[in-house]
Amino acid sequence: MRTANSSLQQLLGEANWTQDLLARQVNALAREVGLTIRLDRRTVSHWLAGRKPRAPLPDLIAEALSRRLGRPLTAERVGLSDPQEERFGRDRDLDPLETLRQLSKLTEAGRESELGGAYCLGELAVPGWPAGLPPRPVARPATGARLEPVHVSAAEAMAALFADADAVFGGGHARAALGRYLAYDIAPRLRAPGARRIRDRMLAVATELTHLCALMCFDDEQHALAQRYFAAALALAVENENPAEYAAILRSMSAQAHALGHPVPALSLARAAIESAEGRVLSDHQRAGLHGQFAVAAAAHGDGPAALAALERADVLLRTGRIPRGAAVAAYHPAAHAHHAAAVHTLLGDLPAGIKMLSESIRRRPAHERRTRAMAHALLAGMHLDQGHLDESVAACHAFIDAYPDLRSARAHTALRTLQARLRPHSAHHSARQLLARAAAISRPARPHAVI
Repeated sequence: MRTANSSLQQLLGEANWTQDLLARQVNALAREVGLTIRLDRRTVSHWLAGRKPRAPLPDLIAEALSRRLGRPLTAERVGLSDPQEERFGRDRDLDPLETLRQLSKLTEAGRESELGGAYCLGELAVPGWPAGLPPRPVARPATGARLEPVHVSAAEAMAALFADADAVFGGGHARAALGRYLAYDIAPRLRAPGARRIRDRMLAVATELTHLCALMCFDDEQHALAQRYFAAALALAVENENPAEYAAILRSMSAQAHALGHPVPALSLARAAIESAEGRVLSDHQRAGLHGQFAVAAAAHGDGPAALAALERADVLLRTGRIPRGAAVAAYHPAAHAHHAAAVHTLLGDLPAGIKMLSESIRRRPAHERRTRAMAHALLAGMHLDQGHLDESVAACHAFIDAYPDLRSARAHTALRTLQARLRPHSAHHSARQLLARAAAISRPARPHAVI
């Protein structure tokens, strides 16, 4: 005999939501973590009657109500936790190396969307360096063979390899492999005995690789998983006393929040990134990236003067600084700055200027950044459609489709489906009809991530 869920009923009343509205909000949150679900009022009525939904629905329901009520709620508080269901918590005090192991287990089982939980806005309230974040001594029992310089050199080589794979083929191509590498090679090395100098080098590589893994999850639309990798990367940066990487991670987190349509936390994270870099040793290009992301976040928040001032500051830093040698995670260069400028102008209502800057970004994009260039072509196609420029949109779509077959990126798949939907009303035009036929020929089915 099921017991009615009085906790959920009370929270629904406090939120002033109908059962149908809760269902629609949970459907929307599911898309943030790579799931396609179709809940309705009848499903919610079953929950109210005492039925326990399968993971990740309890966490998604709790997050939907958390956002509505402005305070953190857990699945337990909503009355939907099942003690027999396997769960992976978000304990901020958990050793980041253990977090890496847990996240790799999720991916290996193919259950990252089911058990990874929700993308939590409450966890985006991250302080800038070093507020509230003194370097903490991490007491780990030394195990395994001694950490040697050759192990660090190998990890640095692997970091370059994974970064290139992401840039060329997209995050879905190697994110699972990187997760395993972090969990079963890098983490044990950090538990091994060794000289402080060698360990610090390994910690720096581990932080960069964890940051990269978060970005790969973001590109593959595994946003809850990305959030947890970002959190682990922040913890490693603190452990290694590395404010430059800490600021870079906050910049990436701001970009994710912006992409998911959360302007307030995106702006807070971008501001925290800049504050974390104040008085610290960063290259001009690193600082430019922080100001460029702040410009985008400020524009999305409706603060045009702040956005344009930050964009100008980024431009000055970029022009006066030396271009860094070698590939880096979330590297900032003229093409990335032009992309930020395109976003700022578009958000502030100047679409022609946005199109001009995005076209410049595509022209200046380094050859190996094929995924980012392809996504820029997809974005440009949509912007041309917004302007009523069908021929230019079709040309940009063809450029995107040229690169699409080699990409393993859920964002690219979403972009293709979006462009197909937007171009179908124009199928009477020969060029659009030809493009739609080409797109249909290469389109891949969506990932089987439905939850009933």
